[in-house]
Amino acid sequence: MARIFKVMLVVLVLLFSSSFFVQAQTTEIAGKVVSTDGEPLPGVEVTISSPALIGGPRSYITDAEGKFRFPALLPGVYEVQAQLQGFVPQKKTDIRLSLGQRLLVDFVLKVSELSEEVTVTAEAPLIDVRDSQTATTNMRTEFIQKLPNRSMTGALDYAPGSYDRSTYGSPVSNSNKYQVDGVSVNDPEAGESAFDPDYDSLEEINVLGVGAPAEYDGFSGAVVSGVMKSGGNEFHGTANLFLRHPSFHSTNWEKYPYLMRKAWPESYQANFNLGGPFMKDKLWFFLSGRYGYSKDHIEDYTGPVESWKGGRFALKLTWQPNPRDRISLVGEVIPSKIFNYGTSPLMAPEANTNEPHRDTYYHAYALHMFSDSTLMEVKVGGFYNWGENEVDENGAPAHLELTNEYLTGNFPETYYRTSFRLETNVSLSHYAEDFIKGDHDFKFGAEIEFSKVHVSYSYPGGRYYLDYNGEPYIMDEWDGEEARPKYTRLAGFIQDSWVINDRLTINPGVRINFWRGYVPGTSGAAWAPKLGLAPRLGLTFDLLGDKTTILKAHYGKYYHGLMVQWFMRLQSQGGFREYIWGPVLEEWEELPPGTYGEQWILDWEDVWEKEYSVDPDLKFPFMRNYVVGLERQLGRDISLGASFIYRTNHDLQDRINLTGMWEETTWTCPYPGPHFGETYTVYRRLNPGENQYLLTNPKAGEDYGAAYPNLVPFTPTRNYRGLQLTFEKRYSNGWMLNASYTLGRAWGNSDNTWGEWGENRSNMLGASTLFSDPNYQINAEGRLGVDPTHLIKVFGAVDIPIVDISMGVFYSYASGSPYTTNLALPRDIAPDPVTYEDVLYIFGEERGQYRYPGIHNVDLRFEKYFQVGNLRVGALVDVFNLLNDDTITEYETSLNPWSEYQFQYVWGIRSPRTYRLAFRVEF
Repeated sequence: MARIFKVMLVVLVLLFSSSFFVQAQTTEIAGKVVSTDGEPLPGVEVTISSPALIGGPRSYITDAEGKFRFPALLPGVYEVQAQLQGFVPQKKTDIRLSLGQRLLVDFVLKVSELSEEVTVTAEAPLIDVRDSQTATTNMRTEFIQKLPNRSMTGALDYAPGSYDRSTYGSPVSNSNKYQVDGVSVNDPEAGESAFDPDYDSLEEINVLGVGAPAEYDGFSGAVVSGVMKSGGNEFHGTANLFLRHPSFHSTNWEKYPYLMRKAWPESYQANFNLGGPFMKDKLWFFLSGRYGYSKDHIEDYTGPVESWKGGRFALKLTWQPNPRDRISLVGEVIPSKIFNYGTSPLMAPEANTNEPHRDTYYHAYALHMFSDSTLMEVKVGGFYNWGENEVDENGAPAHLELTNEYLTGNFPETYYRTSFRLETNVSLSHYAEDFIKGDHDFKFGAEIEFSKVHVSYSYPGGRYYLDYNGEPYIMDEWDGEEARPKYTRLAGFIQDSWVINDRLTINPGVRINFWRGYVPGTSGAAWAPKLGLAPRLGLTFDLLGDKTTILKAHYGKYYHGLMVQWFMRLQSQGGFREYIWGPVLEEWEELPPGTYGEQWILDWEDVWEKEYSVDPDLKFPFMRNYVVGLERQLGRDISLGASFIYRTNHDLQDRINLTGMWEETTWTCPYPGPHFGETYTVYRRLNPGENQYLLTNPKAGEDYGAAYPNLVPFTPTRNYRGLQLTFEKRYSNGWMLNASYTLGRAWGNSDNTWGEWGENRSNMLGASTLFSDPNYQINAEGRLGVDPTHLIKVFGAVDIPIVDISMGVFYSYASGSPYTTNLALPRDIAPDPVTYEDVLYIFGEERGQYRYPGIHNVDLRFEKYFQVGNLRVGALVDVFNLLNDDTITEYETSLNPWSEYQFQYVWGIRSPRTYRLAFRVEF
């Protein structure tokens, strides 16, 4: 393996390695010019122009087959014109190129009469007839301006098949790949987005559909890409002020007067953007600044509430020194602070803390065109993030009252964290015409990434207390956790777009991945999964031969995103001890009072010394994705789509408890509720605290040397299938509309809701509880936690010319998510839950048998513009949850003997209708 590593490193160096997703930086227009009788027309001058085209208009003379091609274009709106002496000139306008698109723009020129001097305007294409991807959502400037959303990550709310940051059944949040100008901005610790760019700085946002080619990897959900504005040959500026006054809200909690969080937001945000030329057609700039403040408000609560304030400043330079080269540089700094982090009415004032943060983002991009058919792209980028809370590690310990879950004394843990990411990439693209049975658009790429994280957590005072009716009950002692993991990722890919004829394109590709994880105290790599090979194969077929009805199919193997959570526990940590208050233990064991007395009695201990080992045959988790789709263009502006999507996940990493011992027994549920009196086969722990784990890819029936037999009765699974219908009417004639319907099913035994390492039945961070204790396997198979059977999304905008008002609307409906009853096992059966929790809960019935109510949502934006000299002044009103819907979003799902909040107690409903005002000035 060391030899493979060295070989790949040499290859990367030779290829001038650099970053992720270079395709996202460029687009392409190509086509063919023929006469009215279908004969190719060589010598036609084809010219493109666009405000996004630095360097001015470009021209190309068609070859002997009448073909032309403009590679390496920036996203934007283009016009293409074709002219040849003796023929009527023709142009196509409003050609909108989004991230990575390759649109075919064909011309049919007719012979001109001597007196003709007219230019014919023809329809522009909507569908990329060579790309095998389906269900791609493109949000261009007009969408960004006309809809209420204010974040790039929030764009997922508009994408088909995505709900609660889960896309086509993927785990929430960290399964999606986020990028800005082609640079990945996922955090290396847990894979979430580490950077959300200023919304008003974005030219467009794209959520890439299923069927991505070989240069895309590191996700099991979707790829969310933002393109930052670059400036232009004219000076343009925008100033915005968005505000939510505390009075800008309705109430919707009348049916739930006992709710603890009857909450609504207050927020203020000011933005300023300016773009233009330092040198026309040579050097452009774009700068952006923002300051924001937000604060929660809770009715009938006078204690501390969470608030936030922060700013940001960004600068982007785009330089084209000559027609063959283009360079861009971006830098951004983001200081911020959270006050009373995570506070609630269940936290005493002294149990609050503040969290300052400071983030820095940077990247550089260079493109060189060796010829019209060969180009190279190089990129270097990354970020550095820092944050910590203000809890004193030597301060008073926190106390949690079990009966009402009220926290006193202190915030429960200290926190310090930094993350650093540097990624570099090079790619070489070559277009080969009439080569091996058609035209080929080859792309070769190599990538290297280095990331590291420093985290530190501890209990203040080293202890955490659980009280019962104000009396001592349980005490946990923790020596704390400090980790400095880092990783290296190397990858290479080859892909091709093989145009066999005017109707059939095949998109083959293959990707090779290499990962290594390192922790202090271990010589060499502590975590070394096998080399990963990811083939891709797609095709597109023009059913009617007129580029309006395209059949698409694709198979792809995609490896999940890499994060240090997969292996950071390989660094040795301090121990954990749990104590029981003497009189409580006397009661549990039915001993005479005074047997232990009023002192803490050690119940069990986990030393956590070399707690984990790694399977030498460990493989990296991956997803198989299958899709068949049909796309149809209707007229100039409308496209329809239908897709069937099937996804399965394999080689999911998890931990297996090698030393734990249990014995089978029965337990009858004593809790009032849906399972009162039911008897379950459960497993009594015989050696609490003795937990040594193996990190591996569990397979049903495999013998891993665990002390307890058959600890792996099933293979961890997470699957999805769905049928999806889409409609898009792009912006023209003063209106636009997007709509989608997805009928889906997500099922398995590894959940797609958020799960910390080894804390629940989700292995999204590399370890679940499924193979740590057999009690967690009871009723583990079923519908996953994010599984909207029916998902409808409609968003669009219309300009009302008489009153000069624009109205944008977003409507969505999602079937309620599944949930399951959790039954607390008594401590004489489960004294060691193998988590940071103090109780082990089993599922009372098959996973996902209950469902939350479905949710309807309507958001609106109204905007009125006034022209004041050279200034365009706008006033906006946003309305969220227009219907003031009060659908329940969170139940209590647990049953236990101590809490006053029992099964289906309502913890949360949708936020009430709120309003936001804004003022905008443009020049």
